[in-house]
Amino acid sequence: MKLLTAKLGELEVREEDIYSFESGIPGFEQSRRFVLVTVKEHEPFAYLQSVDDSQLAFIMIDPFEFFSDYEFDLPVPELEELQIQSKEQIIIRSIVNVNDDLEHATTNLVAPVVMNAVAKRGKQVILLRADYSTKHRLFALETAK
Repeated sequence: MKLLTAKLGELEVREEDIYSFESGIPGFEQSRRFVLVTVKEHEPFAYLQSVDDSQLAFIMIDPFEFFSDYEFDLPVPELEELQIQSKEQIIIRSIVNVNDDLEHATTNLVAPVVMNAVAKRGKQVILLRADYSTKHRLFALETAK
């Protein structure tokens, strides 16, 4: 199917590439179908584009590429809801907030987006770890000289 998007233009999307988010994403519950789009020129950033709303796309990163010490355990209810049976099925991304410029970009490490690459199910999971932030800086600020 062809999908005309606000940020990425026209995309060719295959049904088998669409992830189902049963509850949507908090704040955007009306959108329940998404596709993960990688644009080579924008790597390491990707996009979680809504199939239901052409205006809705989230900038995403693989948090493990930016934060080597990032770790968490997925609660059993989420594993079951997403039908995850092995770690090889799991794709984890976090939503990036750019605001004005990339230098000040932040990402939400408290609520990663977890997807099952086989069952094509996804969910934004809220972690109960106080040491992560919803606005964790992607890039360290340069110290004044």
